Parts: sequence; structure tokens; C-alpha cells
Amino acid sequence: MALLDDIIEAATDDKVPIGTLLRKCLLLEYQVKNEKFRAWLNNELDGYDRDREDEIPSYRVFTCLNKGLLIGPGLRSDHQPLSLHVMEDNDRKLVEKVYLDQPAASYDGRPNKLADAHIPWSPTLTAKYQRSFFTGAVINRAWQEIPGSVLVGLTEQVRTRVLRFALDLKDALPASNSDPKEVPPATVENSVVNHIYGGNILIASHAENVSQIAHTTVAVGDTAALKKALKLLGITDKGIKQLESDIEADQKNGSPSIGKRVKGWIADIGSYTSKEAAKAGIDVAKKFATKWILQYFGLDPGSL
Repeated sequence: MALLDDIIEAATDDKVPIGTLLRKCLLLEYQVKNEKFRAWLNNELDGYDRDREDEIPSYRVFTCLNKGLLIGPGLRSDHQPLSLHVMEDNDRKLVEKVYLDQPAASYDGRPNKLADAHIPWSPTLTAKYQRSFFTGAVINRAWQEIPGSVLVGLTEQVRTRVLRFALDLKDALPASNSDPKEVPPATVENSVVNHIYGGNILIASHAENVSQIAHTTVAVGDTAALKKALKLLGITDKGIKQLESDIEADQKNGSPSIGKRVKGWIADIGSYTSKEAAKAGIDVAKKFATKWILQYFGLDPGSL
């Protein structure tokens, strides 16, 4: 059986382990030679770096419900939902979202795929807030609750993305040819971006740039670093010069931080992106540009 047909069949068969499907895709990547596809496969097979949250795909991130074991005089509640508003911002951010960073196979291989899962809070965090949620009662332990349907959805996302990608490559080949190596590199690239990354990846000359962008930071007042970051993102020289002009104009108007001109520049960022960056999605460009501009002004990411 031709490799693409084999992958299509495996992607549509729930009995084929997700790890097996991804390893077949590694064979495919060896033939089509696409760095972004290889990077995605390696992450799905080996797991994502938890310290690099910006690189974890959206289908692996969700806002979760936190629960705890509540104990008090004459009271016991084994699965008490917890309202996180009592927590400090930094602590709340640790538990309000779940980042499913393990290899895809670890979620596919659960004996009961529909059973809920959970991630326990650290003992330090539990001890810090054990008396904060309910008067006269304490939280003995707490955890993030993960519905089984979320884990099923994750593996289904992986299968579906692979299936659409393989079908797209097969459609690009003549009926008499089943060799993936004959698919033009530009077609492979577009298919990876659209189907594997869901059209939501920054297009760069090398796949490593995606990681570099995600980890770029700008110090307060560091104009050179801001310009370098925006250029890496795909903002045109004209756009960078316009931002410099807008920052200067806002400061002359008495604004010590982000003024109307800079806010307008962010809103109109699509006018300042290169064609390659535009393919990645204006929302993605706006997300990173906003983050760096806020850092430049020494502002909290949620202040704009």
C-alpha cells in the first residue's frame, strides 16, 4: 500500500494507536522534507515543553474547573468546585488553564477514554489557600479537573489534521503517481500551515523562528529590541517607522505610555505586515506585537 493511502487509512481507523499514525507521518516527512511538519510531529510524539506555553497548540489548552476536598466540623465535600477569585493573580494563572503537554499517545492509551482525569495542585499551593475558600472549613487537597471528552477531542484533532493533510497531498498528485516526493514543496508548505497548524502559525524562513518569536521579550524603553522583534514577526520597515513616529507623537501629546496613535497602529497592524506574515494570520501578529509594545512601556499584558 502506498504511504499516503496507509496514513489515510490509519487516520480514519480509531483502532490504530495515535503513536503508530504519527510514526507513519515521520516516514512521510522524511520524503516531503518540511521542517514545520517535522517540528509538529516531534512535539506530538515526544510532548511539548511546558515552559513554552506559546508553542502549545490551542487544542491542547482549555480553561478548567478546579475542585477540592472540603473538610470542616460536621462537613465533608469530596468534589467541591472552587472559585479562584480569592487567589492572587500569579497563583490563579497556574491553575485556571490546563496545558496538555504530554505525548499524544499518553492520552490515546487510557483504558477508559471517557473517564475524567485530574492534575493535583502542588502541596504548597494547597496549603497557602486551604482556609481561603470557605469560612470554618479547609481544603484538604485540590486539583484541576479534565473532562474525558477534552482528551478524546485532543486525539481526534491530531487524527483529523493528519487526515486532511494526507488527503491534500494525495489530491496534489496525478492519479498515476502516489509518490509524496513529487508534491511541490510550496504545496506541502501550504498544506502544513493550513491543515497541521490550522492556518495559525507565523510563516518564517526556518521553523526555528516560531520558537524564537514565542520567546522574544522587550525590555522597558529598548527601542532596538522592539524593532528587532517586530522585524522578526514580519512587520515591514515602513510599519516599524510608523510605530516610532506614533510613539513620538503620543509622547508629545503628553502620554507617558500607550496613547491613541499607538493603539491605532496596533489596530491597523494588518497594513504593516509582509505578505508572508499576513498568511499566518493578523490576529497572531497582533498578539505578539501587542505583547512587545506593552513590555516596551513597562505595562502589564492585560492593560490594553
